Amino acid sequence: PAVQQTAPAAKPTTAPTVGAASPSAPVPKPLANPVQAANSPLGVWLTEEKEGEIRIEQCGANLCGYAVDKKSNANGEQVLINMKPDKDKWSGRIFDPNSGSTYDSTIAVKSPDTLHVQGCAFGGMFCGGQTWTRVN
Repeated sequence: PAVQQTAPAAKPTTAPTVGAASPSAPVPKPLANPVQAANSPLGVWLTEEKEGEIRIEQCGANLCGYAVDKKSNANGEQVLINMKPDKDKWSGRIFDPNSGSTYDSTIAVKSPDTLHVQGCAFGGMFCGGQTWTRVN
């Protein structure tokens, strides 16, 4: 009788483990996305002057930002160039379409919906910053 009880117990144990593996696989993905969105600059941001939207996305190990074309929603001119992760910020270059110049830059997420963007000229002697607001 003991052998009969062990054998049926082994079969149900195996079946739920297999069945449990499938439903548990998608669970980490939804949990990971909100956390990433909260402290990640990935996404679309509206500039402080509301001159345009910038889409920040992965480009290799770094981040890049592109002006979003309002008509096609496609990536336009590159604005953030090769932003490398550095503790709680990203450092690289920023292109100012108004002046046609490129500056040293840092970006840092200040809250889930705000991003501080700074550009510096002359080795950091002159710096200016903006706060961008998350669109999505």
